[in-house]
Amino acid sequence: MTILRYTIEASVIIVGILFSFYIEEIRSQNKSQEIKNELLSDLNTAIKNDLSQIEEVQKNIIESLELIAELQNDMSHSHKELSDRDAISKLISVNVSISFFPEDGIYTELISSGSFELISNKQLKNRLLDIYNHKNQRKLSMEDDIDFLVNDYVKEVYTNFRIEMSYNTFDGQFYGSQVLEKYKFNEQYYLSDELHGYLSAQKLSGLMYGRLLNDLKNSYNAILDLSEEEITIR
Repeated sequence: MTILRYTIEASVIIVGILFSFYIEEIRSQNKSQEIKNELLSDLNTAIKNDLSQIEEVQKNIIESLELIAELQNDMSHSHKELSDRDAISKLISVNVSISFFPEDGIYTELISSGSFELISNKQLKNRLLDIYNHKNQRKLSMEDDIDFLVNDYVKEVYTNFRIEMSYNTFDGQFYGSQVLEKYKFNEQYYLSDELHGYLSAQKLSGLMYGRLLNDLKNSYNAILDLSEEEITIR
C-alpha cells in the first residue's frame, strides 16, 4: 500500500509538472501570436502610408510626362507654341527621378523577431517576400538608372541655356521647387535631336517606373487583404 501510495503521489506530481509545462507552452504560443498580429497591424499602417506616398510620386511623374509632351509638341512646331521663358521653366521642371521610399522597418522586425514564421497564410508570406525583396531590388535598380539619366539631362539643360535659379525649400511635396532667375535661350540646342532624345528617355523611364509603382500598389493592396485575414485567425 505504501508503494502504491508513493506511486500515485509521484504520478500526480509528474502530471502536475507536465500540465504546467503545457499551460506555459500555450501561454507562450498565444503571446507569440499576439506579437505577430500586433506587428501585422503595424505593417498594415505602414503599407497604407506607402500607398499614399506612391500616389504622390505617381502624381509628380504624370506632371513631368505632361511637361515633356508640351515641350516636344513645341519642338515639333519649331518653337512656335511656347515662349522662351515658358520653355525653360518647363525644361527645369521635368523630373521623373522622384523616388518612392517604402516604410520597411516593420517587415524587418517581423523577420528578426521570428514572427514571420508564425504567419499561417503561405500566400501572404510569398507576397511579403516578393515585395520587400524581389520588387524592391527591381525598384532600386530602376531608380539608379533614372537618377543617372536625369543628372545628365539637368547638366545639359543648365549648361546649354546658362540657367541661374533660386530654390524654394518649402514648396512641393518632396524636394522643394526651383525658381528661374536668369537664362540665355539657345534655340539651336532647344530644337536639337539631343535634347529631344533626353526628353524621350525621361518619358520612357517615367512610364516604366509608373508601371512598377502600379505593380507595387496591387501587391500592397493584396497584402492588406491577406494580412487582415491572418490577424482574425485565432
